[in-house]
Amino acid sequence: MKEFIKNNKTFIIFISIISVVYFSSLFIHHDIWWDSAVFLGMGKYLWSLGNVGLWEASRPIIWPLLLGFFWKLNLNPIIFGQITAILFSIGTIALTYLIAVNIFNKKTALISSLFLSLFPTYFLFANILHTEIPSAFFTLVGIYFFIKKKHNLAGLLLGIAVMTRFFQIFLIIPIFLVLFYSFYRKKVSMQKSALFPLFFLLPIIPYLILNYLLYNNPLHPFLLQIFMTQNTGFVFNESFSFYFINLFKENILILFALVGLFTILKKPSKNSMLLSLIFLFGFIPYNIIAHKEMRLLIPIFPFIAILMSHGIFYFADSVKKYKVILLSLLSIIFIIQAMPQLKFNAYEDNLDDFYDYIKKTGTNPRLWISNPAFIVFSDAKADELVYYPAYNSDKIDDLMLNVDNADTILLNTCDLLPCPPNDSNCDKKSSDFIDNLKERFITSSYSKNRDCEYYIFTFG
Repeated sequence: MKEFIKNNKTFIIFISIISVVYFSSLFIHHDIWWDSAVFLGMGKYLWSLGNVGLWEASRPIIWPLLLGFFWKLNLNPIIFGQITAILFSIGTIALTYLIAVNIFNKKTALISSLFLSLFPTYFLFANILHTEIPSAFFTLVGIYFFIKKKHNLAGLLLGIAVMTRFFQIFLIIPIFLVLFYSFYRKKVSMQKSALFPLFFLLPIIPYLILNYLLYNNPLHPFLLQIFMTQNTGFVFNESFSFYFINLFKENILILFALVGLFTILKKPSKNSMLLSLIFLFGFIPYNIIAHKEMRLLIPIFPFIAILMSHGIFYFADSVKKYKVILLSLLSIIFIIQAMPQLKFNAYEDNLDDFYDYIKKTGTNPRLWISNPAFIVFSDAKADELVYYPAYNSDKIDDLMLNVDNADTILLNTCDLLPCPPNDSNCDKKSSDFIDNLKERFITSSYSKNRDCEYYIFTFG
């Protein structure tokens, strides 16, 4: 460690500064994002054996297990979760540096870590309780150990990465391909080639067994996730050009990632080619899927940052006479573009009516909710998720069929809309559903915030 600090003083200073900046985000109030509330609720559900919280079968369980562990210890899972998220964010930056050092050099590594830390989307999500950054951390640790030829440990950590976020499997496919190629060329022994996938499966097999016991199908969460990808989130559907345009908006120097990619493909080394393949295998699927959000690209950001940095120094070295001027100009452009975009999470959900109700009434039996955040500050259990797995005509029919099983229903109409574009009956059924609730239940509370109507229905 002393040797590392001695040889990487500039990076140590940089990571210390960025750590202070990131931890300062804890002093900025913000409400809990939707997915964060789901993971917190699932964590409580897991550690209480189903007596508290909520359950969404389509989600991986590593992050909920960690958040729920804080709750089980009687610690505030939100505060300690944010601290953990920031540590993962800082760790991801550090790993980006370490990987770039091993593949390229210190200059490329330092600028890579700087780019990553100041990507506006990455900066915003540094303390948000989503899985993108934790899964990126585990993926990078696995890649780092793979580069260091510690294949068993690499396999285990990459398996944990997939159990943190299913989509990480696309980033890991190239590692299997490289390993298979190395075995084919007799550069890796049969033992190492076999042990890597075995260690990769160690955190996955218990999950598959659990799925079989719960759903009679070990692949149920994966199939459900595919269904939800096709039937939810229509408001996030974007054109093919979405990521290209928004990456350019995040950092105009993103164009140098293409330079970096081209130079690697032109004269590859084993590890630089692995880096390029991971980027391509990770980035291309996101562009094919209609649902697009910049946060989804966060696990790809470290690889983009390294390619950008490599491309910049390659280009600068090709114009040696003007290298200092060029690098100075690019630094100014980066600062001018990035700094105004940097902001910490200050999300306001305007759901205080629901929080106040749960706080006053405690754990409501037979509780239905349309938003996972409604119970995030309590030890209540949601018996029905009105929005899950998809709010459509079939779901509404099912809710109406089982409405007698509800005693309390917390409903925000904006959580339920818009209906799927191909479901022509959904809007009418949704309106009828709310009218039916008004008739069968007591409207204990009603308010309106812009186009969102807030209902609290109680029975008797």
